[in-house]
Amino acid sequence: MDSKWSRDDALIWLSGGALVLGLLMVAGLILVIVVHGLGLFWPKELTRYVLRDGRVVLGHETSRTSVRTTDSSGERSVAYRLRVRTGNRERYPLDYVWLEEGRIAGRDTPSEAVVVGQDRGGDLFGFLDSFVDDGTVVARGYEAVRAHYQERNPELERLRRQRAQSIVLSSADGRLHAVSLADVQRIYAPNAMTTWTRIRHYMGGAWSYLWTPPRDENRLGGVYPAVFGTAAMVILMSIVVMPFGVLAAFYLREYGRPGPLLNGVRIAVNSLAGVPSIVFGVFGLGFFVYFLGGTLDRLFFPGDLPEPTFGRGGILWCSLTLALLTLPVVIVAVEEGLAGVPRELSEASHALGATRFETLWRVILPVVLPSILTGLILSVARAAGTVAPLMITGVVAFSAELPVDGAWPFVHLEREFMHLGFHIFDTGFRPDGGEASLPMAYTSTLLLLAIVVALNAAAIGLRSRLRRRYSLAAA
Repeated sequence: MDSKWSRDDALIWLSGGALVLGLLMVAGLILVIVVHGLGLFWPKELTRYVLRDGRVVLGHETSRTSVRTTDSSGERSVAYRLRVRTGNRERYPLDYVWLEEGRIAGRDTPSEAVVVGQDRGGDLFGFLDSFVDDGTVVARGYEAVRAHYQERNPELERLRRQRAQSIVLSSADGRLHAVSLADVQRIYAPNAMTTWTRIRHYMGGAWSYLWTPPRDENRLGGVYPAVFGTAAMVILMSIVVMPFGVLAAFYLREYGRPGPLLNGVRIAVNSLAGVPSIVFGVFGLGFFVYFLGGTLDRLFFPGDLPEPTFGRGGILWCSLTLALLTLPVVIVAVEEGLAGVPRELSEASHALGATRFETLWRVILPVVLPSILTGLILSVARAAGTVAPLMITGVVAFSAELPVDGAWPFVHLEREFMHLGFHIFDTGFRPDGGEASLPMAYTSTLLLLAIVVALNAAAIGLRSRLRRRYSLAAA
């Protein structure tokens, strides 16, 4: 008896330990995402490193690592290397350089060092040298150029058209670089900022991130088209999957007669839940895009052929593909809710003279609404984070057009669109120096988690409210 209890206790502790370990791993992952994601917009101080060989590097330190070295006599020692983000991509294509700490002769944080944000090419680090207007130098020095830029900044939209003014930036090693004012997004001096100025800069960067389109091949800018596309796709998917999922669950539980057909449908639903998502993408490409889309083009848009209208990837086909992907989730959730409804409710309804449809519509459906919302929560969470099937049915890395705009017919279901999950993949795993884009990937991941949590919280709150309203105690 004692050995049995000790074995049971060991299993309980093992299960509890595994649960705690899993929660700690999830919490650690979320903490890493939060720390790296929230730090994207904070202005980091620029440090000027003067090396013993005469080189000068301006940037901010991102990491410090130790390296074991062995000298000519065989004695081992530990040296440290600094990883510095330089920002000047024309000179440093990977945005980072490694500096041996022992070869640094001196370092300082000059207050005149500025960051120039460009539309393309990344940020520039340096010192303001002069302000040029139509080939004529009109200001020199940090204070004069900065005052001149702030004075002309409200006219930035007009300058984008005429492109006649530019700023000359001096790099840390004295090289001059002219930047057209039309290509400048912002200029700020992080070393001269106060705490309040840094907070304002941070809030402005976060606002711009949420409400502006991406730029510089998704390395910089915002994610508004990706957020909008993700929300639009989830809404379209929910509109399709919820009616079919609820009707299928009601048929399997209330109308279907036990037999080979019903068993086959259940097996098909359970098997569908285990199919890899990329298989749904291949099916969506073949059936929705090529077959249905090609048929629509031949019937309604023959004049546009061979250029396809619906016979290519679009938000409609992505939504239908995800509807198939999440359909088993909704069916199972609603079926479980129907199984928990007491038969006395339907029997009492029939005794009062209600038909079978009226019983289902007025009595059983309100009680099952929490389970329907549970299926919606699970389907939305899975659809928002699924990327693989969307990559071949309509999602692109960048699109200047939204699926909904002010042009007739206002909702453009045939358009390709941006998705936040694919944006994370594109920025975080770039083959051309994607490491510089990792902060953007972390921030987009944090935003996606926040969106999913907000949607789930709203659905859970509504589900709890419906449960209280249609509980048996209240009835």
